[in-house]
Amino acid sequence: MNIKLKIFESNPGIFWMLFITGAAATVMIVILLVAAIIYRPSCDASTLKYFDSAFLIKAAQYNRINLIISISIKILTWIFMAASLWAAWRYFAKFKFIPVYAAAGYIAIFYIAFNLIILPLSFYSGFTIEHQFGLSNQTAGMWFSDFLKDSVINMLISVAAFTGIYSLMVYMPGYWWLISAALAAVFIVIGTYLYPVLIDPLFYRFERLDDREMREEIMEITNRAGIEVDDILIADASRRTVKANAYFTGLGNTKRIVLYDNLLNNFSEKEALNVIAHEAAHWKYLHIAKGMAVAAAAVFAGFLGMKFLFSKAGITGDLKSIFVIILLVSLFSFITGPIQNVMSRHFERQADEMALRLTGEYDAQISLMTGLAESNLSNVKPHPIIKVMLYSHPSIMERIGTAEKLK
Repeated sequence: MNIKLKIFESNPGIFWMLFITGAAATVMIVILLVAAIIYRPSCDASTLKYFDSAFLIKAAQYNRINLIISISIKILTWIFMAASLWAAWRYFAKFKFIPVYAAAGYIAIFYIAFNLIILPLSFYSGFTIEHQFGLSNQTAGMWFSDFLKDSVINMLISVAAFTGIYSLMVYMPGYWWLISAALAAVFIVIGTYLYPVLIDPLFYRFERLDDREMREEIMEITNRAGIEVDDILIADASRRTVKANAYFTGLGNTKRIVLYDNLLNNFSEKEALNVIAHEAAHWKYLHIAKGMAVAAAAVFAGFLGMKFLFSKAGITGDLKSIFVIILLVSLFSFITGPIQNVMSRHFERQADEMALRLTGEYDAQISLMTGLAESNLSNVKPHPIIKVMLYSHPSIMERIGTAEKLK
C-alpha cells in the first residue's frame, strides 16, 4: 500500500469524521448547484402584483451567479484546507514538538496563502459582478482596501485563536478543550461589545442622526419597545454600494442603531422607521443574547467532540490537530448552517411582526420590502432548498405576506 494512504491508518476516527463531514458537505453543495441551475424566477400572480418579470429575471440571474461563485469559493477553500492538512500530517510527523512561535508562523502562512488563493474569485464576486449589475459604487482601490482590512482582521484573530489552542494542548493537555471553549465564549461577548467601536469604523464613517424630528420618532418607537438606545448613527454606505440596510449592534454602552445613508436618502421616513422598529424588536426579544448563548453552547459541544476525537487518536498537542480543527470547523459550520438559519428566520419573523405592531404602518412595510428587493436585487421567492440552506431571513414575498396578513 502507498505510504500516503497510510497517513490516517492509525487515526481512523479522524479519517472517518473528515470523510463523513466532507461527504455531507459535498452532497449539500451538489443539491445547491442543481437547485441554482434548475431554478426559474416565480412569475405567479402574487409575485407580479409587486414586481415585474424583467426585475425577477435580472434578480434571479444575479443571485444564481453569486451562488455559483460562493460555492466555488467554498470548494476551493476545502480543497486548500484538505491539502494543507495532508501536508501538515506528513511534515509535522517528523517533529515531536514544535515551539509555539513556530506554530504561530505556520498558521499565519496558511491564512496568508488562503487569502491569496480566494482573492480572484472574491474580487470577481464582490467587485466585477456588483458593478456589472449596477449595485456598487466602489473603486477597485476601495475594494482591495476593504479586502485587505477584512483579511488582516480575520487572520489576526484566527492566528491568535489557533495558536492559543495549540499552546493549551501542549501545556494543559487535560483541559485544553474546556479552557478553549470558555475563552471562545468570552470572546463572543467581548467581540459583540467591541465590534461597533473597533471594527465598524475601519469600513464606514459614522455621523449622528441630525434630524431632530426623526430622532424623536425613533426614540418613541424604542421606548414603546421598552429599550434604550445610546446612539442612532448614519453610515456612509453610499460610497460603496447602492444597497440599503440597517442593523442593531453592540452591547451595553456600545449599543446603537446604524442606518445606511442609502436608506434615508432613497426611502420614505415611514419606511425607514419600520426598519428601525424591526431592529429595535431584535433587542426587545434579546435575539443578540440568545444568538450568543446558542453560539457558546455550540462551541462547547464542538470542543468536547474534538477532545474526544483527538484523545482516541492520541494526537493532542500535535500541530496536525490544529489543521484538523480548521477543516472540521469550516465543514461543520456549513453543514449546520440550515439549522442556524431556522433560528435566524424565526427571529426575523418575530422582529417583523413586532415592528408592524409598533408602527402600524403595514403599507409602508410592503413598500419597504419591494424597495429593498429592488435596491438589493433580492431573489424575492427563492427555491425552497436554497432558502432552507442559505437564507437567514424569510423571503421578501413571505415578509410582504406577513404585512398583508396582519394588516
